Amino acid sequence: MTPITIPAHEVGVIRVFALSMTDDEARALKDDPDAINTALGADVDAEQVEIFPISDLEGVGLAGYLIEGNAVPSEQIAPDRAKIDRLGGWVLIVFSRAFGGSATTLTPDPALTLIGTYGEVPTDWSATETVTSEAAKPYSAPQDTIKKKPSDAAMSGRVATVVLILLGLFTWAMIWIAG
Repeated sequence: MTPITIPAHEVGVIRVFALSMTDDEARALKDDPDAINTALGADVDAEQVEIFPISDLEGVGLAGYLIEGNAVPSEQIAPDRAKIDRLGGWVLIVFSRAFGGSATTLTPDPALTLIGTYGEVPTDWSATETVTSEAAKPYSAPQDTIKKKPSDAAMSGRVATVVLILLGLFTWAMIWIAG
């Protein structure tokens, strides 16, 4: 397969590969980080690689998993939708985080077929509204408030608790002395 160049500091990109392997080979690949590195032809963080049979996605499908589970816009999936829906067997999904922000070149094993490269919808952190509430203004919190004295009922309850504890200790001491 043609080498795949990953730029430094790549974020939010998902690469989907079909695996042309037996179930046993795919399971062995899933459980071995060194085998994953060998299959991809580069050192990657195996925690950021998913390998699973497409049958695990029953009811959702691989396209649904990418769209709903990984925030890939459906417009990106549309051109490959027929190909994705026809896939069977196992898939390997590599997330950008697998490269640790480093520029990397993948030289995938011939048993891996790149199905597509998709981008996650990034979070928009820009504010579109200006907050004008008085409570949102800096230093608008009330100054330290004066702590009010406990009520007479609270004080009576505390005194009664101390008396009961002392009576209990006194009773225990009398029983211990008599015993």
